[in-house]
Amino acid sequence: MKIEYPTRCKIIDVGNKSWRKTPNVSKPHIGKLGLAEEINGLVKITLDDSHVIWGHECWWVPIEDD
Repeated sequence: MKIEYPTRCKIIDVGNKSWRKTPNVSKPHIGKLGLAEEINGLVKITLDDSHVIWGHECWWVPIEDD
């Protein structure tokens, strides 16, 4: 699936299963919504509460903005 940026997104928890682990830095943000933008090949996520987290620091999914 190709993601078109910017896109609305949600930080998710994948638990700690084999190779997939939820990074500690992202745990306080699980369930939060934000805007994902691609900047110089990296994904910057600005959450609705103004925190910034990078795509490589968390698990996230694109969402439809209602």
